[in-house]
Amino acid sequence: MRPISRSGGPGLTRRGFIKAGGAVVAGLAAGRAVAAGKADTLALRGGTPVRAEPFSTTWPIIDEREEKALVKALRSRNWCCLRGSAVYDFEKIFAEAMGVPHCVLTNGGTTALSASLHVIGVGPGDEVITSPHTFIATINVITNLHALPVYVDVDPDTGSIDADRIEAAVTEHTRAIMPVHLAGWPADIEKIMAISRKHNIPVVEDACQSVFAAVNGRKVGTFGISGCISFQEWKSLVCGEGGAILASDDEFVRRSAAFVNNGRDPKRLLRGYPFPGSNHRMTEFQAAVLTEQFKRFVNGAPRRHENGRYVEEALAKIPGLTPRKRYSDSTWVTYVQFDMDYDRARFKDVPAARFAEALRAENIPMQGGPRRYTGGCHKEKMLEEHLNSRAFRAAFSKDRLEKYRQSLRLPVMDGQAVSGKERLTMDSKIPFLGSRDEMDQIIEAVHKVVRNLDKLA
Repeated sequence: MRPISRSGGPGLTRRGFIKAGGAVVAGLAAGRAVAAGKADTLALRGGTPVRAEPFSTTWPIIDEREEKALVKALRSRNWCCLRGSAVYDFEKIFAEAMGVPHCVLTNGGTTALSASLHVIGVGPGDEVITSPHTFIATINVITNLHALPVYVDVDPDTGSIDADRIEAAVTEHTRAIMPVHLAGWPADIEKIMAISRKHNIPVVEDACQSVFAAVNGRKVGTFGISGCISFQEWKSLVCGEGGAILASDDEFVRRSAAFVNNGRDPKRLLRGYPFPGSNHRMTEFQAAVLTEQFKRFVNGAPRRHENGRYVEEALAKIPGLTPRKRYSDSTWVTYVQFDMDYDRARFKDVPAARFAEALRAENIPMQGGPRRYTGGCHKEKMLEEHLNSRAFRAAFSKDRLEKYRQSLRLPVMDGQAVSGKERLTMDSKIPFLGSRDEMDQIIEAVHKVVRNLDKLA
């Protein structure tokens, strides 16, 4: 009896199947050989790109859900959180998701940081230890309080504050430590917290860029007395502008919520305006969009992490590509930015910038260049303007300000300590939300460039 094919028609015997299969394989191989010249030629040299189209760059991602939420908030006519509910509802949702008892929403990550420093009492004459490798907002909130941002040089392998250098920067004037978790990559927060406990100095975490990043199962922004998040539209969880203060200490939260709301007591035990404050409230419009964006974020965050790990582990098998250093074996990176170290010597001396150029031609949005931290907040002109201001000259002696100026020489941040090392980077908020097939395209494109290094000279 003849075997039956899956279509129900006459099938092949085992020998016939093997023979036919061999013919198919041979045919496929021949077809590949014909196409191989074009397919394996770098797109930079006229070949066919690995990806037919670039990854989308449309961010933030929205649909009718955000539109409906905005219209609902608009028609409610309760546009301020003092009459609406969206802000306070989201505070509860976000606190639970982050694993802390309390969340206070603000109108920006900057104001979340500012409120936190106000509440712990940072003021004229104080010092706050922080990183020079951050967005200027981290520094604005310190100098606006007429305190000195004491810069600790960065770890050359990560660009994060070098925790091994922090203790040497502690003085009798140190009022807080403000580490920054950059682009989804946690700083060495456990070591920083050990220094905090030893010297009894509060930690305010700038976790603005790293929602859901975690160390040993604990999300960044939940280690210090305060953790600050930004929902500005470049971040991975967004509502245009907006921020959050995360905390566990009841009195700190009470004071923070009061500061954000003109000094009103959130517990309503004291009438009037009993506490120092300003107006940093989030609007109902922001909270409405944020609520819908958070649903999208929660669904996408595991995929972004899994895809990031998948690509990273696959590329790490290529000699010369090394994953970025992590400070704990159990680190959850959210891959807002993808980073890998690039050993130029293992790639026939092709610069990382040229390697990345070839990848972009394959429609992979990679950037490359020296692993050098030029610039930095310690070189911004605003700092000297603050130091020369009447307020700073009143709060600090001339000798202390001069000594501070001398401290602004940072070998790693100034590019002296990482010469010769290079890196590949990619804004991965959107690409790593893609399918596994798309991740394989990223991996294949890198392999394709590696196979064609001679063509990049």
